[in-house]
Amino acid sequence: MTNILIGSCKLGAIPRVAAIIDSFLPIEKIMELKSIGTDLLEIRVDCFEESIDKVCGYMVNVKRNCGLPLIGTIRENERTKSNRIDLFAKIIPVVDSIDVEIDAAIAPQVIDMAAGKTIIVSEHNYNFTPDMDGLIDIVERAAVLGGHIVKIAAMAHNRADVIRMLQFINGCKMPVVAFSMGESGSISRVMSMLFGSLYSYGFVTNANAPGQLGIEKLVEEMRLYFPEFGKSS
Repeated sequence: MTNILIGSCKLGAIPRVAAIIDSFLPIEKIMELKSIGTDLLEIRVDCFEESIDKVCGYMVNVKRNCGLPLIGTIRENERTKSNRIDLFAKIIPVVDSIDVEIDAAIAPQVIDMAAGKTIIVSEHNYNFTPDMDGLIDIVERAAVLGGHIVKIAAMAHNRADVIRMLQFINGCKMPVVAFSMGESGSISRVMSMLFGSLYSYGFVTNANAPGQLGIEKLVEEMRLYFPEFGKSS
């Protein structure tokens, strides 16, 4: 698979991990995350209760002091649903990548606004894992939108769902981050990278999705299964 960059982080050559930041963590904590092997930070702007200007200032400070590339994510909730376009406009100059949902009405506009950034087009299915044709359809739609990376997270109810997701990743024709959610799917958050998924997400304070691993546990598993993990190339 073709290598792709988020900021200075090269994806595709070796597996990577992204820590999910959903509140103002001290810079010392961010540095600790970097020291254990974190490659990327996903800033969940929608989870912050502070003003967008304060969140942007925090991101600038994190980037200046820690040097880790930032993924800016703004999911729709009560605080963001009326002004997500404006929020994206604020964060785009600060981040290296943006994540926008494939079915969001604002997706085309946000992607146009984020020209020059790495675009992650995402799909989250909290009910079931689509069949192979359904998964491939998501990839095709993400490509049409102009995404550089397609991200798919789908609920797994059994081993067959997890196997199908891994088979999909193995054959995906577009740079992909994909995994199964739920108790049955936890193993895929690490094993997916054996099949070509670019990186995995770990939470720092609270899990954001079913079956999500804490960043320390994720890094521990990565070091166990991927000897190349943590190398800079």
